[in-house]
Amino acid sequence: MENQCVCITGSTHGIGYGIAEAFAKKGAKIVINSHEKDNGALDKLSQLTECYFVQSDLSTIDGNKKLIEEANTKLGKIDTLINNAGTFQDTDFESINEENFNKTFNLNVRGYMFTSQEFVKQISNNQNNTSIICIGSSNSLAAEKNSVMYDTSKGAVLMMIKSMAISLASKNIRVNGIGPGILETPLTSEGLNKGNNKKVITSQIPLGRIGEPADIGGAAVFLASDEAKYITGQMLYVDGGILANQLNWDESLL
Repeated sequence: MENQCVCITGSTHGIGYGIAEAFAKKGAKIVINSHEKDNGALDKLSQLTECYFVQSDLSTIDGNKKLIEEANTKLGKIDTLINNAGTFQDTDFESINEENFNKTFNLNVRGYMFTSQEFVKQISNNQNNTSIICIGSSNSLAAEKNSVMYDTSKGAVLMMIKSMAISLASKNIRVNGIGPGILETPLTSEGLNKGNNKKVITSQIPLGRIGEPADIGGAAVFLASDEAKYITGQMLYVDGGILANQLNWDESLL
């Protein structure tokens, strides 16, 4: 990864930071991003590798363009784009409104598509193994109660990966995704630490633990590497076995 330049969206905390840290440890040059000011992630990652920060709102077309243009200027090129910035606005179905729906899809879907489009525009003919990695979710494939907007947006990401993969294959640009299960992140910490939630959720995960951002980072490094050169159009689910599981009569879970 020492000659690779990687741009990771939504990467100052949580899954995005875990991905950025994984690439940094492998020697890739990276650009991290947030719609907010840097929270100290730049200093920490700069101790590992050459790292830059670009503040931009990826729910807007101008924000998509700004990120890719500045990342390309700072790094000299971008070999891998990782679409991770997202939002969770969900509520019960009857309370969904146009504002929250648009916030969800502007970032979770439109942001991925148009940031990818800007990335493709800047790729030069002498680059090898260029790729896009989109962070989906186990919710791309399995629904969650009162998560209609989020689940629908992540379902859209799954088909976006497949469609972009076949549309960009002639340009030798690979497109894949990662579908995390439940992870310990700032977004999930409040819910996981409420009551008996963590114990109940952990009991339903075949590998017996809640995931960490580093689990997603390792998968992202693999999908961007030469070892994955013949992989495109795939969603790699990193969920501890959640999606492979079925209701069962195991007394230890009852």
